[in-house]
Amino acid sequence: MSAMKTRSITYVLTVMMFASATLHAVEKLKGIYSGSGGFSQEVHRVLMVEFGEDGTAILQQNWEGKEPQIWHAKWTQNGKEIQVVFDVPKDSAPIDPLVCEIKRGVLIPMKWDAKSLGLLGPPQLTPFGGKNVKQHSVATCQGMNTRDPSQNCTTWSSR
Repeated sequence: MSAMKTRSITYVLTVMMFASATLHAVEKLKGIYSGSGGFSQEVHRVLMVEFGEDGTAILQQNWEGKEPQIWHAKWTQNGKEIQVVFDVPKDSAPIDPLVCEIKRGVLIPMKWDAKSLGLLGPPQLTPFGGKNVKQHSVATCQGMNTRDPSQNCTTWSSR
């Protein structure tokens, strides 16, 4: 084989390996994530997020001793960045998007609305264990199934 052919084959193989590595670098988003945090009981909360295949999301934040906060949202993934844009009810103040980076399967919050998700931000969100696939849509969800998040969310018809 000539040196020119050898270099050409080496170049093509190198490009193919690089392209393959780049494709595998994008982590697949799971269906349900949760995390908890807070320095004391007064500020401790649990945040759960469920992502739908259709780009819908529901977030539920449970503060210690308070009613849960529930938001509907739309999500997008661009490489390792997940952006969650909140659906704001009429006559309500807008909520800044939650932007997370996915690292080794964990969602690391990078930007958030401090009024809604706290000054220190939401906790890191880890995937819920077991079979954790996205539902087609979570648009009709009224809340998370806190007894077993791996089951479908709570809808008006299931209350």
